[in-house]
Amino acid sequence: MKKIDLLYLIVVIFYLISGLIKWDMTTIFACVLSLIFMVITNVIGKKLGFGNGIKILIYVFILSTEILGEIYHFYVYVWWFDIVMHTYFAFIVSYAGLYLIRYFKIKGSIYFVILFIFSLAMMTESVWEIFEFSTDRVIGTDMQKDTVIRNISSTYLSHDIYVDKVMVNDIDFMDRYGGYLDIGLYDTIGDMICTVVGSFIFIVIMKKRLNC
Repeated sequence: MKKIDLLYLIVVIFYLISGLIKWDMTTIFACVLSLIFMVITNVIGKKLGFGNGIKILIYVFILSTEILGEIYHFYVYVWWFDIVMHTYFAFIVSYAGLYLIRYFKIKGSIYFVILFIFSLAMMTESVWEIFEFSTDRVIGTDMQKDTVIRNISSTYLSHDIYVDKVMVNDIDFMDRYGGYLDIGLYDTIGDMICTVVGSFIFIVIMKKRLNC
């Protein structure tokens, strides 16, 4: 077992024991997922020949998402955390795309490599957003976070409308929330923009290594 795997295990097991002692199901579930993701990372990494660099990036992402995001509720209390995580994840997927190209010995110009990496990142993000939407509809979760908006642009209404009053179940949304709650569209598009940025950052930083 490599040092980075051992260090990762120590961190996860520490929080798992803490969760078991307190019988905190959120902590326990986050730690179990972290262990599952570690196994998946190692299985895929062994197949594709992952180096320590990408493994460290993946481990940092998993720990940040599960421990900071879920256990310490960064997704709720730190407004920019989700933005950073989506951007960072796109960087990792783009990096993995480079390993896929080398594993399958795909030959092509640097423009083809860039297109493949970017497409892989966007495809992965699209699948994730479909998963979020489906989970919200079927289970009733709120993975696609709401956004408070005050203006509605609508072809059907033919002009911009400033929202000054929205009543739902006798609750004035303007007084309580400061606007109208959209149903997750802003969150979805924002996440996809982060994916574009993350993939672009990878391409710029790793440009010299894209000649496969």
